[in-house]
Amino acid sequence: MGFQIVEDEFRITQNATGITAANGTADLSSAIWTFKIPDATGFLLRPGDIFSLYAASSTPTEIAVTSLVELEVSDSNSVVTRKVASIAYTAVTEFANRNSVYTIGETIALSPDQLLIVRSTANLAISTADSYFQVSSLRGTRTIL
Repeated sequence: MGFQIVEDEFRITQNATGITAANGTADLSSAIWTFKIPDATGFLLRPGDIFSLYAASSTPTEIAVTSLVELEVSDSNSVVTRKVASIAYTAVTEFANRNSVYTIGETIALSPDQLLIVRSTANLAISTADSYFQVSSLRGTRTIL
């Protein structure tokens, strides 16, 4: 028996299987969502893929547009970390208009057990129940024939 790689477009969101959510702390760098890449699966972030975020406190009050937002890739032990994006919140708030969404500018391959982390240093404590994000990607899954 062999296997086949099946590729499909995939949006990583706060609802994806493998997401760990943690409310942020005001004025401290906080990992809000951590997505662990599943076994037998890989993701490819490509130039032109998008990263969007809506972040609010439990009030809900949206965080300041100048708050720092980061998208990181890390190994499973969080020893080696690579920043994909480190930008002001205002750059990632658009979800629909392709002319103003934040686009990833390079190709980044994510292997099983690696982590994709949405991190923020915001003026408010971010509530994951009142916030959401998306990262578009290509997912490759190994299937048994």
